Amino acid sequence: MEQALQPIEPSDISRLQHLDRETLTDQLQLFIYDLLQHDFERLCALMYRHDVNEFLFNQALSLSRDDERARAIAGLVIDRELLKIKTRALYASEKNKNALDQ
Repeated sequence: MEQALQPIEPSDISRLQHLDRETLTDQLQLFIYDLLQHDFERLCALMYRHDVNEFLFNQALSLSRDDERARAIAGLVIDRELLKIKTRALYASEKNKNALDQ
């Protein structure tokens, strides 16, 4: 029997070992949908804290339905978190390279 999808907070994304993007998007969409319905101020604070592009966030908010908005915002959050992971890895490899050169 298939498990029910559980919402996931943006801050939990980087701690996941493995999850396909579609499932992650679905889980994050549930969380964001709830915030759109009940706590828009918290949603805005989370987007700021996770450094989601404000222009793209506002574009997502301009969509006609909350489920569309939530899905688009979930994609923005995932893209931003992936970029953070890549950036950290790049800086870590540069730091290691510099340490070996010395």
